Amino acid sequence: MSKENSAPLSLHQLEIRISQFLRGGVLFAGALLFVGWVWMLINSGDVLSTFSEYHPQSLSESIQWALIMNDRALLMSFFGLVVLVTLPVIRVLMTGILFIRQKDYRLAIMAFAVFFVLIASFTLGIDL
Repeated sequence: MSKENSAPLSLHQLEIRISQFLRGGVLFAGALLFVGWVWMLINSGDVLSTFSEYHPQSLSESIQWALIMNDRALLMSFFGLVVLVTLPVIRVLMTGILFIRQKDYRLAIMAFAVFFVLIASFTLGIDL
């Protein structure tokens, strides 16, 4: 093992890794959404026809219906959306860790407070 591999990452390298992770996450989520939407288009022909009438439905009902109907395209699209929505939350968590590494504890506390508020807002806002 070389000396470079055993040394901890510099702050600049850590920031680069965070940005690469986020870029990869966005590309992964976009690919999931694209494949899910194309798959839905191939399976049903007219995907937008279901939007002619509004039917309020909770997220859990939508997922249960997709599981019952074995609608993998819709499940893939949901998963892509989940990945896309969680990326900013992960970014806030990683920023808090970065501030700790920089020994800037005030900003780390603020970042973790924002992280916990985001988690609480998602938890309280989900209508299962």
